[in-house]
Amino acid sequence: MNQQTFELNAGDKILLAIYELDRKNNKGKKITKEEMAIKVWKMFPTDFCIKGYPQYPNADISKYVTKLFKNNLLKGSFYNYIITPKGKEYAKALFLNKKPSKNEMTTSSREIEVEIRRIKGSNVYKIFKNGETNFLESDLYNFLGASSRSIAESNRTGFTSRYNLIVKEVLPFCEKNKEIDPELEKIFELSKILIEKFNHLISKKKAKYD
Repeated sequence: MNQQTFELNAGDKILLAIYELDRKNNKGKKITKEEMAIKVWKMFPTDFCIKGYPQYPNADISKYVTKLFKNNLLKGSFYNYIITPKGKEYAKALFLNKKPSKNEMTTSSREIEVEIRRIKGSNVYKIFKNGETNFLESDLYNFLGASSRSIAESNRTGFTSRYNLIVKEVLPFCEKNKEIDPELEKIFELSKILIEKFNHLISKKKAKYD
């Protein structure tokens, strides 16, 4: 990695460690919390050691990982990580000594296309096209591509990761291109109905990450 001309925060350093592990792993293989803790300690020993014991890595860094999930740079759980296409783009910029803005980063078009195809094939989208608007909680999960179990998890990273991907990446794309593709407009309309109806549920589950 090039000599940094700007200061990396703790989340940046963790993401770089996961990025390095991902480059050496088999495609799609999850990275464990233990692997990440050791790697980031080796890369930045003074920042990620146990206080008073520089020879040992500090694994108590979940608060920094939470922000990476929130920004859709990681997905998975607090114990197994997969770096997202957006995370790879961000980490690569850091690796090349270019400080990117998380707000300006865009998920790869391929990931957006995959999600749009999934939504178009979902049951909730099909019934919405037929005029149904009386949705159930299960329809929200169906739209987001999340399981009902993900919202019941203690850390809820699975639900939050899916929500952030759809709301922060896919829906802005749909809104921007809805005049070109009427189906993107339908997806955007459906999202507004679901989010408004289940906002109380979404807000409750997202509160831990805001």
